[in-house]
Amino acid sequence: MLPSYDLFMFGITRPDSTLSSVSIGMAKEWSKTNRVFYFDRPYSFKDLPEVWNLPSFSERKKSFLKPTNVYKELKGKDYSFIQVTPRLSLPLNFLPEGKLYHFLNRYNNFLVLESMKEVIRDFQVKDYLYFNSFLPVQVPFIPKDFPIPPLASVYQSNDEMSEEPYIARHGVAAEAVAIKNCDIPIGTSTRLCERHAAASGRKVHLVANGADFSTFERALFKDLHKPEAMMGFDKPVIIYTGHYSDLRLDHDLVIRITKEFPQHELVFVGTYVKEDVERFGLNQIPNLHFLGSQPIEALPAYLCHSKVAIIPYKCNNLTSGIYPLKVNEFLAAGIPCISSNFSKDIAAFSEVIYLADTHEAFIEGIKKGLAEDPSVKLERRLACAQSNSWRKRIEELEALVELKLAGKLD
Repeated sequence: MLPSYDLFMFGITRPDSTLSSVSIGMAKEWSKTNRVFYFDRPYSFKDLPEVWNLPSFSERKKSFLKPTNVYKELKGKDYSFIQVTPRLSLPLNFLPEGKLYHFLNRYNNFLVLESMKEVIRDFQVKDYLYFNSFLPVQVPFIPKDFPIPPLASVYQSNDEMSEEPYIARHGVAAEAVAIKNCDIPIGTSTRLCERHAAASGRKVHLVANGADFSTFERALFKDLHKPEAMMGFDKPVIIYTGHYSDLRLDHDLVIRITKEFPQHELVFVGTYVKEDVERFGLNQIPNLHFLGSQPIEALPAYLCHSKVAIIPYKCNNLTSGIYPLKVNEFLAAGIPCISSNFSKDIAAFSEVIYLADTHEAFIEGIKKGLAEDPSVKLERRLACAQSNSWRKRIEELEALVELKLAGKLD
């Protein structure tokens, strides 16, 4: 059994993000049983003109005006954790791989490690677990000479780093180092674990994405108010939640869905790349709507007032390594889901969602989802979502840490 411990979370997603993400979901759930310190991904000088006047940045400015951390408690209905803002870092991604980049990156790492020392001192931290979520270029693991070592350093791979040009520039090489040197390497999908294991020669453990079950089951309560953004929709809604980009979404399939279901509104709730939408003429389709991002707490109302949910991903190298966060959210909401068959992990849901290998099969899946009585498969969907909750994922990870401490983990 693990001793009582604190969690140091560090990742690519900012701690006060209201969007659905792996690290935020885990931090919220972890904070129900452990003290959680979520270290903000350091802002650089390059970021300042863009963020200086944002409300979310106002408190963070204090960390740049005096040499100390800025702490802020982030609270919700049933969670509370500490946001830690380190000092301003150097912008380095533009630099080529080489001695200068690595020399300056050591300085950026030093800033984060100094912040961790301050947290240990200010909050009298004794035992802690370090968790880096997909930010391998900065402190992917705690170095051996750190004064107070963690119970374990965990590095989590969330996506195919090589397919995202900006983060791939230094991220691919950094992730290889992270996988090799952390105490417990984990991946969120089967493909990621297999690929990293083959490249590193060590076991990479599957700790898949989960869902905030208690939040999304609220979609089952049909008295949830219809979101204002959907008030003008009189037709039944087909919905997608999450980021929309050319790297993942099958534009041709999306366009075909709008044509096959003219008596339905196709709604995308989440961030999107405007250039992609305009380049493919998606902004000109009358029954296709991009509503922008919404906080995770608002999503159940959108799902409550939709007939089916879709995951129209392309089948490519990027998506083959994806275990989509949203599938468990759709299941927890009890809504029929239709997805392209893009990865081993999505295929594992074949008993509770409609899987499609072709555009024709995807259209047929939507028809079946629209025609079904959702209550028939509701119990199975909810049971599947509950088995994939964030609490289950934390328990899986804690079991790995126990094995590591007992010397039984490679």
